[in-house]
Amino acid sequence: MAKTLTRLLVLLVLAIHPVCLALADEILLAADPWCPYNCGGQEEHSGFMVDIARAVFEKNGHRVIYVTVPWARAIHGTRTGQYDGIIGAGRTETPDFVFPDIEQGLACHTFYVKKGNPWQYDGPASLDHVTLGVIRNYSYGTLFDTYIRQHQADLAKVQVISGESGLALNIRKLVAGRIEVLIEDRAVFQYFLHKKGIPDDFARAGTAAMEPVYIAFSPISADARKYADMLTREMAELRRSGALSDILKQYGLTDWRDVDK
Repeated sequence: MAKTLTRLLVLLVLAIHPVCLALADEILLAADPWCPYNCGGQEEHSGFMVDIARAVFEKNGHRVIYVTVPWARAIHGTRTGQYDGIIGAGRTETPDFVFPDIEQGLACHTFYVKKGNPWQYDGPASLDHVTLGVIRNYSYGTLFDTYIRQHQADLAKVQVISGESGLALNIRKLVAGRIEVLIEDRAVFQYFLHKKGIPDDFARAGTAAMEPVYIAFSPISADARKYADMLTREMAELRRSGALSDILKQYGLTDWRDVDK
């Protein structure tokens, strides 16, 4: 009877606190879905940063467990040690976390036009004579404060749409000529075209902002520095061996360090 009661209590604790399932050789990583960096359960793939984590840590005897939670919870949970690490972090947002020396991705807020359009972004003033398509509540670096906020009520300058299908709608509007420029993260845009089989009839027309993104680790974890150093070492090997390119190809992407070469 006592043994049965103990088993029931253990199962109850694990149901309430799934993090307790993690063993010593498991690394629990959390993030808010941001495909193709890290994807939700409805996607075919887990995301290239999750694939990088698995390639690195499983080679070194660790099992990677990836969970999706709201971004604020992922940050708090990693900071307090509920999760071993977070996927997609920037150094300025979580400066107390433990980072590898080499990034696992590069977030680029990139402008796109139809091929043949010579327009190029050259600061906020260069947007004055085009119609820009954006998605409500998206972060566009400093561009939101320097331009979008000021002009979002003027449909001739900025057209704001809402919803999960925002990128698809903006692409259709760009093709139809209802907007002349859209802005989107470069990897997100390329992955969308790849997944939907949409011909790449678009040209990059400059970048508003870019930021390296990382798999970063809990500041209270005794293993955080070991994990970060392992990522640094193995990222260089993934790139050298071509394994990183193989991972990115699944998402229709190329190495972010080679994009503008």
